[in-house]
Amino acid sequence: MESQDNNPSPDQFNAPLGDNGFVNDNNTDGSNQALEVDVGKPMPTTQAAHMPLLQANSGSEAPVELPEGSPLRSMVAEGMHFVGNAQLSGPCSVAGQVEGNLTQATGAVVAVVVTETGRVKGDITARKISVMGHTDGILDSGEGEVALHDTASVHGLVRYGRIQVNGADLNATLERVNVKKPGV
Repeated sequence: MESQDNNPSPDQFNAPLGDNGFVNDNNTDGSNQALEVDVGKPMPTTQAAHMPLLQANSGSEAPVELPEGSPLRSMVAEGMHFVGNAQLSGPCSVAGQVEGNLTQATGAVVAVVVTETGRVKGDITARKISVMGHTDGILDSGEGEVALHDTASVHGLVRYGRIQVNGADLNATLERVNVKKPGV
């Protein structure tokens, strides 16, 4: 793969940090120029000379393989705002905002946690659902478990096999799903 003029070299991302935690660029030849901005200061209005571009995997690199049996984890971090629907194959944590449905993939057993800072406007379908933040929609664990903690604010419908409510602000319809006992 040839390097193009508008693409930075890999070395530009591995520059050593100075005592102040920023990349020091004492080069006068114009290569490896870094933009230094102190924490808490606004970004300058000038554009950086090079804008890093993400390249699609050309297939020459081996894909990252997860250890067998390890679940795929998803997270919407605090400050993130996700709009759309997601199909989950492993545990999911929501600390930011989600506008859309979070659905357990066919054949998967998923746990979804909405943290104190998390907000979900949409439906959540998973075997285990734990809410400490705000939800507005259907929480559907089927025969699984729903835990609503004291910081939770839940609006909509809650379908559960087992439920635990610890002082949550609960403005929802509760619908219990009959749990099939083994051997019956």
